[in-house]
Amino acid sequence: MAYVLDTTALVSYFKAELLGAQVRDMLLQQPSNLLLPFMAIMEAQYVLARTFTPAQVGQLIATLRALGAPVVESDPAWGAAAARVKSSGGLSLADAWIASLALMHDAELVHKDPEFDRVKGLRSYRLD
Repeated sequence: MAYVLDTTALVSYFKAELLGAQVRDMLLQQPSNLLLPFMAIMEAQYVLARTFTPAQVGQLIATLRALGAPVVESDPAWGAAAARVKSSGGLSLADAWIASLALMHDAELVHKDPEFDRVKGLRSYRLD
């Protein structure tokens, strides 16, 4: 089973929230089964910048990348898939990118965001 980590999952992990322990376990136990969307990492950086110093944010992101889960960067096929998801309405641009990656890889999206419930065909692992 493959998993895509949403921004909300990453922020829970970085802020050591109770639900972040589930994400930590996934990152440590099965990093090769995870996909980290570039957009989720970028969103996590600006959310964390509201709480942590730039140096701390840089260290958190470096630590995440060192765990070995693949970071997926943009490409034309993914961009087209994100556009299709976005055209259905109800999601932010970032969430359309993230959800479409999960759809493309038949992966479960790990998140805390009820907005994803409206994406047809999306499998979710909701952190509740």
